Amino acid sequence: MYQLLPRSMQLAMALAAIFLLSSCGLFTTEYNYNTSRGGSPAQERPLYEEENTPPEDSRPSREDEEDRDTELVFEEEDDPEPPLDDPAEAPDLPDSEEALLRKEAVDYAKTFLGTKYKLGGTSPRSGFDCSGFTSYVMKQVDIALSRTSQEQENNGDKVRLKKVQPGDLIFYRRTPLGKVFHVSMVVANKEDGIYVIHSTSRGVVIDNVTKSSYWSPKISSARSVF
Repeated sequence: MYQLLPRSMQLAMALAAIFLLSSCGLFTTEYNYNTSRGGSPAQERPLYEEENTPPEDSRPSREDEEDRDTELVFEEEDDPEPPLDDPAEAPDLPDSEEALLRKEAVDYAKTFLGTKYKLGGTSPRSGFDCSGFTSYVMKQVDIALSRTSQEQENNGDKVRLKKVQPGDLIFYRRTPLGKVFHVSMVVANKEDGIYVIHSTSRGVVIDNVTKSSYWSPKISSARSVF
């Protein structure tokens, strides 16, 4: 029937068909899978999306992640400064307070070198016996000692003889089970022996007791009163 129509009518019908097809969008470049599902050319969507994936512009960049890790490490390692009165973290001093106190006691004891011996003596004017001398010197550095050598052996803390320091006290017995009869104060602990200051029949003197044939076998114990 189409072929029986006049040529002009066929041409008009062809043009009308082309117009109708164009209005449906079949020949436009904007037609795609999304528009066929109800989308619009201005808001195209990808054919698929990854699940639970944040938008690209919301993800932190690699530089941001590196900066954040550095800050966390820095916060963990940068502990606050301890209080200055914390003895465990206080800066080391050239000489501790105890070392200075020991030195003060020994230096003070040396000022009495040559002072005469007196049984029961407790002062430079009358003379010293052994325990009178140690108690007098220690009182100068605010350390109280008992009066006799036997009682002084119970003061302070026991220390090993090879570990004695200046100011420590060494006690003597004539026999292992005998009573303490003498006390001396350590001046120095050296490789060649232990030097002490004490009041003897010769007065206040310094002796190397570990090299003395008289004192060495009588050494019984040592104490620290600092």
